[in-house]
Amino acid sequence: MKKNYLLFICIACLLTVGCSTERHINGRSYKSAYRSAKVMKEYLPKDKRLEFQVAFWTLKNSLPEKEEFLDAVNGKTTSEVIVAGKEKFEEMRFSGFAEYQQYSSWDDMIAKDKQERAQQDLGLEKDKQKMLRDKTNNILYNL
Repeated sequence: MKKNYLLFICIACLLTVGCSTERHINGRSYKSAYRSAKVMKEYLPKDKRLEFQVAFWTLKNSLPEKEEFLDAVNGKTTSEVIVAGKEKFEEMRFSGFAEYQQYSSWDDMIAKDKQERAQQDLGLEKDKQKMLRDKTNNILYNL
């Protein structure tokens, strides 16, 4: 009985240590990279989620070659992807990439994206309320 108890404690400790590391992107293929990025995004706090998404897609857009992109993201954690995305943003902005010229910094771009998403969410909420109102204001009788 005592051996089972010790074995249980050892297994619990190993699982705790083995499962406590930060997630990494699996860059074997596009599909696995996107899947692991999607999973990583779900476990991030809401304020970091958008920044991670923008950094991931900044890397994707700046590295058009499949192997180059996969090598750039393979094995990276969320914080490493964000740092690499910031670096690519600055590099592309200074090289004259038109889409990034409108932003003065990475934080400015993230703030504007957050504001746009908040407005979109507000519009979706209004649409849901309107649909509920229209559904309840039906003039047809239920027989």
